[in-house]
Amino acid sequence: MDIDLFKVDIQKCLDHLNDELSQIRTGRATPELVQEIPVNAYETMAPIKNYANINVMDAKTIAIQPWDKSIVDNISKAVTNANMGFLPSRDGDRILVKIPDLTEERRKEYVKVMKERVEDGRVAVRQVRQKYMKELDDMQASGLSEDEADRAREEIEKVVKEINTKIEEIREEKEKDLLTI
Repeated sequence: MDIDLFKVDIQKCLDHLNDELSQIRTGRATPELVQEIPVNAYETMAPIKNYANINVMDAKTIAIQPWDKSIVDNISKAVTNANMGFLPSRDGDRILVKIPDLTEERRKEYVKVMKERVEDGRVAVRQVRQKYMKELDDMQASGLSEDEADRAREEIEKVVKEINTKIEEIREEKEKDLLTI
C-alpha cells in the first residue's frame, strides 16, 4: 500500500473542507462568496466564475464583470435567488453586490452551517481511512507480513490524527471569525 497516495487523498478532504468553509461569509466581501452561485445562461447552469471576473471593491462590495454583457441580468437574478442576503445592483455592464452586516442570529446560523460542514469533512477523512485499512487487510490476507501491516496502520492513524487536529484548528478559527463583529 502506498502511504503517499493515502496522504494525497486525506489532503483532498482537507482542501475540500477549506473550499466549503470559504463560502461561508464572515461579513467581509470575498470572491468566494459568489463565485459558485449557479447562473442560467446559454441554456446551461454554471457557476458565476465561468461567466465573469469577480473582484472585491471594498470590505462590503463585490464587483462582478461578465465577459458577455447580455447575461448581466441572468447573473443579477442568480445572486438574488441564491438567498444569501446579498443586495445586487446593476452598474452599467457590471453588477455590484453589497454585503450586508451580519446580525447575531445570522452569525449563529452560519456557525451551525460551518459545524455541519466540518463534520462532513471528518466523515470524509474517516471514509478514506476505512478504505485504506480495508486495503491493508486485503493485502495482509494476500501475504503482507503482520509487522509491515502494523507499521502502515500506525502511519495511517498518525496522519489521520494530524488531519483531525488541523480540522479542529480550522473550525476554531472560522467560528471565531464568524462570531467577531
